[in-house]
Amino acid sequence: MLSSLKVKTAKPETRAYKLADSGGLYLLVQPNGSKLWRYKFRVNGTEGLQSLGTFPEISLADARGLHADARKLVAHGINPTQARRDKEIVQAQKQLARVNGSFATVMSDWNAATAGDLRPSTVKQRKREIDNDLLPKFKDRQIGEITRLELTALLKSVEQRAPEVARNLRNYLWGVFEYAIDSGLIENNPVPPVRVLKKRKQKNHPALSDRQIGVFLGALDDATKINEETRIAMLLVLLTVCRKAEVIEARWNEIDLEGAQWEIPAARMKAKRTHWVPLPPQAVALLTRLRALVPADREHLFPNRVDPHRPMANRSLNALMERLGFSGEGTPHGMRASFSTYFNSIGGNIDVIEHCLAHAPTNAVRAAYNRHVYQNERRAMLQQWADYLDRLREEQASSRHESFTPVD
Repeated sequence: MLSSLKVKTAKPETRAYKLADSGGLYLLVQPNGSKLWRYKFRVNGTEGLQSLGTFPEISLADARGLHADARKLVAHGINPTQARRDKEIVQAQKQLARVNGSFATVMSDWNAATAGDLRPSTVKQRKREIDNDLLPKFKDRQIGEITRLELTALLKSVEQRAPEVARNLRNYLWGVFEYAIDSGLIENNPVPPVRVLKKRKQKNHPALSDRQIGVFLGALDDATKINEETRIAMLLVLLTVCRKAEVIEARWNEIDLEGAQWEIPAARMKAKRTHWVPLPPQAVALLTRLRALVPADREHLFPNRVDPHRPMANRSLNALMERLGFSGEGTPHGMRASFSTYFNSIGGNIDVIEHCLAHAPTNAVRAAYNRHVYQNERRAMLQQWADYLDRLREEQASSRHESFTPVD
């Protein structure tokens, strides 16, 4: 049996030697003077060796305590060296789970996985809302510890000042927790259902009547101080019945003037499906004029005046309508409703109308149809619409001419 004094006074020799204690425990004295605790054991006929630490960091009493624990494992047929490795692995996994399972980490991973298909403006908005309301509250929390009550309280608090932001945050949270489930971090999604938030008040975009469209076109033609590119953008919104963002963010490589068509990539579409737009001659003429106005090296049809590598400012067309006196009466988006109202009123094919507006079919099978479905019918309908707009413009001009009475 060893004593503390014997351990302490053991001197190094030219070769390593052992000082035995009992039950396979011994002190290995190295030529360099280091003293190492070792436990020699046998499990199921196989010999093993376990390191228990270094003297004086591990005293004789400490070594005997570790030795006793290891002997218990051996008595049950367990290799203590392997058991310690397994324990270290489990601890490392727990630590990794603590790091990877933090709300901030899962949020970052989810964000990276889903941001690729979003517009830059959407990514920017999402980051701002997450940074303002979610990370300050949950950043360092383990995602599995966050409760539905906490999430509900947060959403209701945000809803009091910004209902739309609260709805956005709920959508982000749902995606984050679903991502955590797919990653094996949690089993259930604690995000509360939509019903915890107040119902959104539906607000339709104001749409101009037929008469108002004629008046608007006349005002647009007469306005001499309006930037020509902005005027063309507004007219293309009318002629193509595309969404405002789809028009002002358009790129020249999407346009085929010779084929009189425009193909908007899925990444820029609300429904994430490529949209084919037949261009009537009126639209081709506008685009031909625009091509002469925009420098040939520009990517966008309507480059931003400050930074030509970005498209026209989002509010430019709304501001144009306001300047012409149509604030509250109509919006660029409302032109789509005017188109739909007109063709529904004259018995137009509903499917063709919906395809012109790039609305997602409600039937899953129909949604899988080729993007050029109703190609001839859509071209004919947009041509009919362009001619109708010309007629409204002419009627408005004639009306103004007839109402003008010269003074003798």
